[in-house]
Amino acid sequence: MKMIKILALSALLSAGVMADETMAANMSQMESGLSNVQKGFLYNTPALIKSGVAEIKKADALFHDMEATKKYLPKDKQHMSNIAFNAAKRIDTASNDLLKALEKKQYSKAHQSYSDIVNACTACHAVVRGW
Repeated sequence: MKMIKILALSALLSAGVMADETMAANMSQMESGLSNVQKGFLYNTPALIKSGVAEIKKADALFHDMEATKKYLPKDKQHMSNIAFNAAKRIDTASNDLLKALEKKQYSKAHQSYSDIVNACTACHAVVRGW
């Protein structure tokens, strides 16, 4: 019986560590995408903007399932998974809007969509990190 408890505890702890590593890798990918979009605007390089948006969308996909999102949040914040889920939807919408505006060469509108992405990130972080 002790062995079963030890194994169960080990599994729970390793799942928590894996969730932390997944979240760190995901946020790193999100930051890389945001950075590339920013550089693309600074250097007037639409291809860099598009590749940055692709990175953002890939990282954002982790939060498309509200229930699955819970396991990546701190235990005391898991009941707020809807905030991460809604932020992910906002990021998706703004990412798509950015690409549409970019195709039309509406750079100010595209940059506003970039700001919307950052604002969605900040709204989620404010809650999850307790800012």
